[in-house]
Amino acid sequence: MKDNQFTQKSTTITTLTNEKPKSIVLFGSESSGKSTLTNELSNYYKVFSNPEFSRLYLDTKMKYANYEDTNSLIFEDVEPIAIGQLCSENQIENLAIAHYHSFYFLDTNLLTTYIYSKYIYKKVPFWLDKAIQNQNYSYYLLLKPNTKWEFDKQRGGDEGRQFFYKKMKEELESRNISYSEITELNEKRAKEAIKIIDFLLK
Repeated sequence: MKDNQFTQKSTTITTLTNEKPKSIVLFGSESSGKSTLTNELSNYYKVFSNPEFSRLYLDTKMKYANYEDTNSLIFEDVEPIAIGQLCSENQIENLAIAHYHSFYFLDTNLLTTYIYSKYIYKKVPFWLDKAIQNQNYSYYLLLKPNTKWEFDKQRGGDEGRQFFYKKMKEELESRNISYSEITELNEKRAKEAIKIIDFLLK
């Protein structure tokens, strides 16, 4: 991998001056391999990554508030999820700054929260769109949901993930957001993502 201002090679850290670290978003519907790929990329580039806050939120609700699964969530849950996601994104950016990393990965982001709220509840918190604009995400990797769907209580089903994949793609295009789609499977998936990221880093 070539040295450049956007990343680091091996354990050598590239220091930036008066420049915020870049954010690369792993974007996609449920059970599309975002968390796995985020961890693989974070380990490969030796930079920080941020987990999806909504999973932590629902884990807590399931443990302490008798929420049975993702269907138990209501619109009133959207705002605390969005706030938690926003805070976690800002925290990981601060960690990247403190360690002189020039970029970091996000396993989903505020736009994910916006889309799910928009289509499930037909409304979104009034401040959310402005917050998305202020986060100024650098680049998106959209994961095609061609992985095997795996059940857990935080997921709806394969039909739902296909629906939201289409809506996420539409949202990126309607907002004129630059993205690349990840379509490979298994060990080829990380290689495809690395090839795209290395191209961006030239």
